[in-house]
This record gives sequence, C-alpha cells and structure tokens, in this order.
Amino acid sequence: PIHLIAAETSSAVLVAYSGGVDSTVLLHLLANDATIRARGLRALHVHHGLQPDADLWSTHCLRVCTGLGIDCDIVQVAVERGGGLGPEAAARHARREVFARTLRSGETLALAQHRDDQAETFLLRALRASGPDGLASMRPWRPFAAGWMWRPLLDTSRAALLAHARAQSLVWIEDPSNADIALDRNFLRHRVLPLLRERWPTADAAFGRAAMLAAQSSALLSEQDARMLAAVRDGEGAALSVPAL
Repeated sequence: PIHLIAAETSSAVLVAYSGGVDSTVLLHLLANDATIRARGLRALHVHHGLQPDADLWSTHCLRVCTGLGIDCDIVQVAVERGGGLGPEAAARHARREVFARTLRSGETLALAQHRDDQAETFLLRALRASGPDGLASMRPWRPFAAGWMWRPLLDTSRAALLAHARAQSLVWIEDPSNADIALDRNFLRHRVLPLLRERWPTADAAFGRAAMLAAQSSALLSEQDARMLAAVRDGEGAALSVPAL
C-alpha cells in the first residue's frame, strides 16, 4: 500500500487534479479515506488550453469526480506566452495563481508530486547553483495562500504510483508534452535519471534525502538569523545598534 505523508492539520482538502496518473492516484486515495471525506474533500482542475484535447481532459476529470461523489471545479486560464517564462514555467505560474485564489481559509491544497519529481527538482536547482533554500526543493507541508500546501506522495516513487493505478484499474490522461525532452525536466526524467539509476538504483531517494537535509539547514539558518537580528535591535523600533552589529 502507498504510505501518505501525514497532514499537519485536520482541515478540509482541495485536490489539484490534472487527470494524470499521479493526481488520479492521489484523488482516489483521499476519496477512499473516510476521515478526509468527513472533513471535506473537493477537486480543482486547471484547464490550460495548451493541448488540443484540453476540453476532453476537463470532461474526463468531471466524470471521474462525479463517479466518486466529489465536487470538481474547472478553471480555465490563459497562459502568458511572452512574459519571459518558458511554457512550462508560465503554465505553473498560472496554476499557482488559480490555486491561491481557489483555496479557502484554513483549507489544505493537496498536490501529487512524488519522489521522482523531487529528484528532478533537486537536480534542476543544483544546476542553477542554488543554495540551501533552493536545494530544499519541495516541502511536504508548508503555509500557502489562505491555508496550507500538502504533498503527501513526496516519499512515493512514480513506479509505485503507476503500479497502484494499474492494480486498481484507474483511468487517467497521458499528456503528450511529458515526452518532450526539449523541456529541462523531461530531459532529466527520460535521459539523465534513468542513466543514474543504472549505476545508483537509489539515486531518487538520495536526492530526496539531500533535499530534506537542505530544508533542515535552511530552517536552522533562518532561526539563527532571527536570533541575531533580535540581538542587534536598538529599542522597540526598526533601528539597529551599530556597536552590536
């Protein structure tokens, strides 16, 4: 069975549901959790309009959610093409804006990123020469908009999700853009990580642990910065003591 990273609050949950295999598995796992159903569970599908079958994908997501007895909101966005971002980053930015607008106060947004996604993110950040904040990659739990962001599958591999989906006879969408190795993340996914796994089979888990250690380092640095700032404050205002500095 797939182990979900526990949420840190008992709030209602909004699932970001693309219709792909990862979010399909997450939706079904949460829909079959009586405790989460009792708290409140709904889904959100962002219609990017970037693929010819985008309308069919929205219809598919509505049909699946109806079958599970879950409300599903479909939100259509116009992805900015000329803002200096690549298509992948622009679509991600548009999704985040929808997530932030849709999330209710105190509600938890559940995302389906998994261990392989974390490994890809860690490598991308390392290639950009990121420090601890960047190398921490994706956190399993953090504040977001009016509520929280939760990634319960971050310790689960893509292979385990696919095996679960097949065993449960789930139906999902295959996005053709996932095969485009012109995109950096897809190049890592299809070319680089398979090669690394040939020599180091636990590479994904190692990158995930490195991200966790970077997150711990980042948190410790932030705590130390806060203590040091408090120690050089001059009075109650915003002034700092020059001798203390």
